[in-house]
Amino acid sequence: MTEPQTAHGTAAQDVPALQDLVDDAAFLSHEHQLHLSDLHGDDAWAADMTTGVFTFTAPDGVTATCRLQFLGTAAPGPGTWMWAWQNVNGFPDGVLTAAESARRTGLREAAEPELPLADDLAHRLALAAKAVTGSFTHYSAPVGGGTRAWFLLDDADLALPAPSVPRVVRTLSEGLLSVTVVDHRRAVASYASARGLPAVEDGTGAVVLDVPDGTVTVRFDERGRIAGISASSPRPAAPEAATAEPAAAAPAGLAPTAPGLTVSEPSAGDPAAPEPAPAEHESAAPAPSPAGTAPEPRRRSWFRRRG
Repeated sequence: MTEPQTAHGTAAQDVPALQDLVDDAAFLSHEHQLHLSDLHGDDAWAADMTTGVFTFTAPDGVTATCRLQFLGTAAPGPGTWMWAWQNVNGFPDGVLTAAESARRTGLREAAEPELPLADDLAHRLALAAKAVTGSFTHYSAPVGGGTRAWFLLDDADLALPAPSVPRVVRTLSEGLLSVTVVDHRRAVASYASARGLPAVEDGTGAVVLDVPDGTVTVRFDERGRIAGISASSPRPAAPEAATAEPAAAAPAGLAPTAPGLTVSEPSAGDPAAPEPAPAEHESAAPAPSPAGTAPEPRRRSWFRRRG
């Protein structure tokens, strides 16, 4: 699955900065995680590191497979992140491509085999790898002892559906809560470019995204931070010219927002109201259900670490 390049890709930079890559990937990554949760939020998981295949098993036993890339492990014991290319298990080169690609950029954090595990470092490194590889779905899997293995997943079924006003509003408002975004304008521009959404500035400095079912307007404060998001649907056609089916009823509720950010509901009757927010705003992939997973000791043996 290859996404369009971000507005500020790494090609023009000799050595990218981690925060720039995080800003580029933040919103697109969050939308992919929402989509993954929609598809496999209740599924068990299994990873075959030899073949590079990741399997989801639904409660009814139906399975879905996708290709995996192993990024690394976050272990609370030693308190470090370890890149996959440093793992002692001798995994095939094919499952290490994404980790190696991040390393080849010259990114300082990707050149160190181990890093102190502070705050949301693992998530930030996964976003950097997404910006580098163009593969934007990740899964953070528990592999025993509190350690989590981070994977990028790639399959046609994981591709995003066409953008819609409700999904764009939810993605932008929740995306600010999922990871620290510093350059908000850059992040919005990168997301719009990746999703193929024309973006223009209005006379107030706000950015208007042209979505197939309407527009989303992003307003910024004096420091360039997102201060408000509003949405509108296209003007309805005249009755005599209208031939399309009636729009679906608007879903109720607003997405959670970052402090100081306002999200405006469309006017009454507008079919482009934002989607309901999930119970949790964390963008990490859902934890697997116990059924169908491999026993902890076997999974743990996959991810032995040096030292």
